[in-house]
Amino acid sequence: MQKTFTVENPTGIHARPARKIVEAAKAFAGDVFLEKAGNRFSAKSLVKVLSAGAKQGDSVSVVAEGDGAEAAIDAIGAVLVSQESH
Repeated sequence: MQKTFTVENPTGIHARPARKIVEAAKAFAGDVFLEKAGNRFSAKSLVKVLSAGAKQGDSVSVVAEGDGAEAAIDAIGAVLVSQESH
């Protein structure tokens, strides 16, 4: 299952939102990835999420498979579209 979101945070995905993404991904038993510009990054690794370099206006796809995949995608998507910078 895959869904694409647009990063709304004016400062992009920096440490705090990246940590929220990792926490949401780790709550899910299966694999969860972020895809940006054809590259795939593990959503369970803070370093990998930060290395995606997602900036405001970027399209980022969240990919997850298995039980609870939709909930994991929605939780991560909520962080991606949040405008909170803290």
